[in-house]
Amino acid sequence: MVKKLTPEEIKQLTHGIPRTRYPWSLETYYSRRIRTLVSGWKAIADDHIQRLINPKVKGGSQILTDDDHSDDIAAAIAVMLIAINGADSDAFMASMVSSYLHSVDTFSYKNIQAQASHVNLTTIEHNSTLDEYTKMKIKENVALIKSMRSDFTDRLEKTIYQSINDGGGVGAIAKALTKTTQMANNHAAFIANDQTGKILGQLDGYRAQRAGASKYIWQSMEDARVRPKHQALDGTVQIYEDPDGGDDGMQPGEPIRCRCVALSIFDL
Repeated sequence: MVKKLTPEEIKQLTHGIPRTRYPWSLETYYSRRIRTLVSGWKAIADDHIQRLINPKVKGGSQILTDDDHSDDIAAAIAVMLIAINGADSDAFMASMVSSYLHSVDTFSYKNIQAQASHVNLTTIEHNSTLDEYTKMKIKENVALIKSMRSDFTDRLEKTIYQSINDGGGVGAIAKALTKTTQMANNHAAFIANDQTGKILGQLDGYRAQRAGASKYIWQSMEDARVRPKHQALDGTVQIYEDPDGGDDGMQPGEPIRCRCVALSIFDL
């Protein structure tokens, strides 16, 4: 088992460089931005439900039985889904993601540069590798949000039909929309958490190695949410890009929903 270092040993080994920080505010910002999109989808759904679907459903319990409204309801749902899926263009989402990602990139640079300069070293702010990485992460995150939107519309369609077929009426449809929205908001928080940890960890690791670090100390958030495996890794020395090190070869931030960070050990 890898030895856990004491705070004094860590300070001595790292020459007292500043601790690696995690961008909590940027994670919160990104989650809030995605949830704003969700609010827009909900508003579109609510408008279509109120105008086109609810009039075809009895107020208390069931679909009207004096006429067959199934085709009207199906058409209304189809129109609603098209409106939601067309609400945000790829260009708009790419711009939103780009703003967030560049903020994380700047945070990473300032963080690693502050550590490197403490021991009279310097790190890379921009190069072609980082630029290409940024472009790919923007595309990945747009795809994640679009997938989340598809999940939202698919789930909403199914639950509306189920609510009507079960005789739930307009009240059940309203509850279905509320539940679908809450699940999407939870998904937004997941994406923001997972992507912030991954992006920061990969940027920090790249910059630290280019500044002369070959090893790092695993740092957890040291709170109740830290998974047992990462509690065991906390305070241990690891090797960058070691396939047998870290969490099954993954560095801090790379596992799902990981907020751990790496404190670099610069080779002087």
